[in-house]
Amino acid sequence: MEVEKMKSLFSGFRPGLVVLQVGDRDDSNLYISSKLKAAAEIGIDAKHVRLPNTATQDEVLQSIVSVNEDASVHGLIVQLPLDSVNTIDTELITNAVSPQKDVDGSIVGAPMHDLLLWSHATVTTCHSKTPDLPEQVGRADILVVGAGRAEMVRGEWVKDGAIVIDCGINHVPDDTKASGKRVVGDVHYASANQRAGFITPVPGGVGPMTVAMLMERFFRERSDNAVVVLFQNTVQSAQRFLLKNQPTRRTELNEKDQDEEEDQ
Repeated sequence: MEVEKMKSLFSGFRPGLVVLQVGDRDDSNLYISSKLKAAAEIGIDAKHVRLPNTATQDEVLQSIVSVNEDASVHGLIVQLPLDSVNTIDTELITNAVSPQKDVDGSIVGAPMHDLLLWSHATVTTCHSKTPDLPEQVGRADILVVGAGRAEMVRGEWVKDGAIVIDCGINHVPDDTKASGKRVVGDVHYASANQRAGFITPVPGGVGPMTVAMLMERFFRERSDNAVVVLFQNTVQSAQRFLLKNQPTRRTELNEKDQDEEEDQ
């Protein structure tokens, strides 16, 4: 791995990553634990900074400035949404992250719409209040769902053979689990799996892929700036970054695997 290659070239240096969270949302906690686990596995020194849900906009900005100025941190992820009782301008917060340390990037929503459009797809954007939602869903050859509602999209809505990408992550009550709840997506997997040609499960689908791409982007950003770091002498040694991190595609996840992942 490139981490080991950089480690051998620049002894004593370890890439640092900070995930900044406001509040204590269950879905955010699950995403963050996945990111921290993946980072540790490939040699990144990852830290989780959690601010309380009473944090103000100024306090969040101060935390970001602190990370921006910390030479031992090379990547910063601001976990969204910002779960605060106070009004916080999300765009202002994300724009405060130093471009040299910004390794995040979500493509759900408008960015996904644009990417598909640029690839010459005819794109229809819907939301939870779209009147004829089942009809619109049934027309899609590729269905990307990120509505934030547990199992909202039913299998009977899905076109036969469609590709279904479920970006949702929700917790629903489940007395059979030690935690009393289980993780589900925005698509009703059991019924949609009967009609879809390809479907991403939740957990184990989009989430791990997103984390893998974040790690790949982290190393790409750091590699692009390695020469600058060396010339400016801001870090004594700049090393161990990743050339190759090819995530595996998982198309199926049986109940046993789901239980194991959720209980971890």
